[in-house]
Amino acid sequence: MKESIHIKNLGPIKDIYIEDIKPFTVFIGKSGSGKSTLMKAIALFRWLYKMHNIRSYLKHSKISKSPFRYRMETYLKSCGFEEFIKASTEIMYSVKHASGKTYTINFSNNTLSLTKDKSLIDEHDLSFLKISFVSEDRTIIPLWADNGANIVGGFLGFYFHEVYNDFFLASDSIKELPMEYLDVKFNVKKVQGRKKYSIQSTAKHTYEIDFKNSSSGIQSATSVALLATYFSQQFSFNDAFNRSVLGYLSDADSITDFIPTKNLSELKQKVFIHIEEPELSLHPDAQCSLINDVVIQCFNKNKHDVGLIFSTHSPYIINYLNLLIKAFDSTTPTKIAKMNFDALAVYEVVDGKIEDLKSRNARLINTNPLSETINTIYDTYKQLD
Repeated sequence: MKESIHIKNLGPIKDIYIEDIKPFTVFIGKSGSGKSTLMKAIALFRWLYKMHNIRSYLKHSKISKSPFRYRMETYLKSCGFEEFIKASTEIMYSVKHASGKTYTINFSNNTLSLTKDKSLIDEHDLSFLKISFVSEDRTIIPLWADNGANIVGGFLGFYFHEVYNDFFLASDSIKELPMEYLDVKFNVKKVQGRKKYSIQSTAKHTYEIDFKNSSSGIQSATSVALLATYFSQQFSFNDAFNRSVLGYLSDADSITDFIPTKNLSELKQKVFIHIEEPELSLHPDAQCSLINDVVIQCFNKNKHDVGLIFSTHSPYIINYLNLLIKAFDSTTPTKIAKMNFDALAVYEVVDGKIEDLKSRNARLINTNPLSETINTIYDTYKQLD
């Protein structure tokens, strides 16, 4: 499937068009430039497309009355877009399949429309998707797991609870996660019927502490690494299908009317992972090592088809991507992750638009625009002579 998105006048975004969202896409830019807004918009419309697939699947399976409705106002509020929407806001997301059929979701004039005449997705184009958004709020997970989850009615925002729920499911499957680049490993144990998360040192002087007492960098990186490993290798589409599709039918008392048009194994399956600032609280060396690990999990060792997007402030990460491209093209044995240049896109978000940083003359990411701050510091230093 080939995705495209066109966004006009959404918060800081003036006019951004991505004709082909690559399997691995990176956004870099200054604070407030619109990186996260762009990524959240893509994630939202991918989720709407997932719902359109489920709706179409149920219709093809003889469920005439859809058990859910599209509530765009609620979705926009969850994304924090309420104040970003203008009369001139337009978002158009399209998916083109190998069949040649294109399905479009359009938002304009504060109205959502799903393809022409709300037509169903053809049976042979049906997909079952998982959308994960790993927010910067992930650093609260250790404290929430220890205390907050017991607070009845406690709510810390849509994105936090989404990433917390995914983290909780992932830690059901992964009981130990080595992170050699930080000299630690993450452990999950059951103590008196509750999960106990801890960080154990793998260096010469070993120690084990509660996850909540580890450094902010370790807490942030652990969530990213755990979720990347889980979704690319151990995520159960079958369980997710039962929770969503069969859950909708159960709520609508329509189970007995359900005649599956296809088995889950016959549907295209894909995981989309979106990560806000994977570098949070990490030393540059650890930033690069974390990205190396995530790329290995998502693209080199993956069992599932994965699409990965992250937003970042880190020029170190962008520079490191060139190593991953070189490792893919090289015949020299290496432990460095391999990333196909043609499956990668890197954009700088500037003044409400995007600039493609992929070189046109070589298989490289052009990192020169990211050196401006260093050059400014150097020029100012010289002026002080």
